[in-house]
Amino acid sequence: MLKKRIKALIVSSVLVCILPITSIAIDKEEFLEFLVNSSYPETKEKKEVKKEEKENTNTEKNEKEYMKFHVGEENIPTINNEQVDLENKESQDSAVNINSSKYVDNIRVTKENPRILLYHSHAGETYFNAPEGNYHSQDKANSVLEIGTMLTEELDKRGWGVVHSTKYHDYPSFNESYMSSRQTLDALIPKYPSVDIAIDLHRDGRDLTQDEAKKLGTTVEALKENEHNRASTTYKGERVAKFLFVVGMKNPNVDQVNSVAQGLTSYASSKYPELVLPVVKKPYGKFNQSVAKNHILIEVGSNGTTIDEAKASVKYIADVLDGYFKTK
Repeated sequence: MLKKRIKALIVSSVLVCILPITSIAIDKEEFLEFLVNSSYPETKEKKEVKKEEKENTNTEKNEKEYMKFHVGEENIPTINNEQVDLENKESQDSAVNINSSKYVDNIRVTKENPRILLYHSHAGETYFNAPEGNYHSQDKANSVLEIGTMLTEELDKRGWGVVHSTKYHDYPSFNESYMSSRQTLDALIPKYPSVDIAIDLHRDGRDLTQDEAKKLGTTVEALKENEHNRASTTYKGERVAKFLFVVGMKNPNVDQVNSVAQGLTSYASSKYPELVLPVVKKPYGKFNQSVAKNHILIEVGSNGTTIDEAKASVKYIADVLDGYFKTK
């Protein structure tokens, strides 16, 4: 520390002697920054990291249409996310259908050298039978977390190594859910370098409120029935939720993302045409889809379908993923 201070004094003394006889204009802030960085080079590194983080944050927040195209205004929670207690034991224990013994710190790895990372930017998305908070809550047993757990099991049966994260990225801040899930991606992908497929699993959402019904001149019951019929169908004697793939058009690798989504949809259509919906392209979306070689955003059912209908869809989705990627 003493040596650094002596070094700073020597440098400043030399420059003080040189400055009066030089015609080069030196900005005061740049001069002071030079002195600090010369004596404490580690501060430069920290400053650059913070600057990068700030730029990344501002880029996301300054896009006014970001939230609209990422989640849709109808899908934003009505609960006060800042007051949600993530340590609430009753909430955590409500996931009776999730085999918690297989998860350590919200992570399960099914095999060595896994190829698939499955996570949820909106882990709080729930289905028709859990309407609290505009179908957003920590009712795990009726949420996309349960669907992700089942999909992990189905893919594991087919020989795939899967890393499944059940972390809530939409609590306490729903607005920063994609920034939060990006941190998870940045932490897990380097840890499991064999991963080349990332899946962000959601459910679709529609406005099923009284206000929307009034706007359309119909009833809430009719809205819910229409959405249920749109997002599910009867297949092989059971009611099954439909699924679709989403492409964020603002990604630098949008051609690759779109190619995978279209390829999966085409493959699914050849096997289960009744169950797959067309690819949805979000003009201002990113969804962190540039992070992995093959990034997939899947929406299984919607807030107009039940958890059981979404569960019934899982085996078909697993079959599509398995068949498509084994041909690549």
